[in-house]
Amino acid sequence: MNGFSPFLKKEFFELYRKGRLLLFGILFVFFGIEAPALAKLTPALFKMMSDEFEQQGVIIKDVTSTAATSWEQFFGNLPVILIVFVIVFAGSVTSEFSSGSIIPFLTKGLSRTAFMLSKLTSALITWSAGLWLCFGITYAYTAYFWKDSSVQSLIPTLLLWWLYSVMVICLMFFFASFLQTHIQVMICTGGVVFAMSVIGIADSVKKYLPSTLTASMDLCTGARSISSVTPAIIIAALVTVCCAIFSLVLIGRRKI
Repeated sequence: MNGFSPFLKKEFFELYRKGRLLLFGILFVFFGIEAPALAKLTPALFKMMSDEFEQQGVIIKDVTSTAATSWEQFFGNLPVILIVFVIVFAGSVTSEFSSGSIIPFLTKGLSRTAFMLSKLTSALITWSAGLWLCFGITYAYTAYFWKDSSVQSLIPTLLLWWLYSVMVICLMFFFASFLQTHIQVMICTGGVVFAMSVIGIADSVKKYLPSTLTASMDLCTGARSISSVTPAIIIAALVTVCCAIFSLVLIGRRKI
């Protein structure tokens, strides 16, 4: 796998040069602050709007926010960040082939496997670092604003969400290894995620679907145990590994 180190350095340099590291840094910090801030301000916002609601015949009783409100907002934000991440990274492989910018590296003896692995590694490092940064900010502010212990198992719950997000990212790179445009990559990745959500409506198969790992508040509040999603964990891990392996195999067969 000749060339992994140079390719990886190139990837991070490109992420920095194109402003993507700054973009995701701002995004993760913003959502990390936004979750507890919005939860804290919600009662005040409802109080300000109570007169307007009363004129429409809607009476709002006292609204209170807790740590659970903050974490519900946090986990609700993660799909939005993941969608932005997929949109930004969907073209990282296809653009190199369509523009021919990969050719000089391959003619110098650097392998396609190293190229693909560096893309996948840089994406996963960027996502994982940002996710934990976002979590740390939310955790600090939530602990400062609320002293209640209504939310438990936060780190295991986040690890499950991380596994699901890594699976989606590996799925994206699997499609990128043989599809021609970033639009195709986004549609196929989004299609698989949407299909899982639709299939998950059936209770008989829901526990096997990786999308079950995103039912974060059920896990945090104890409505569902970590052990109950074990089948989904196993399947998500298998899909992740298979997508990563097949992306490395298929990229070697891709025509320039």
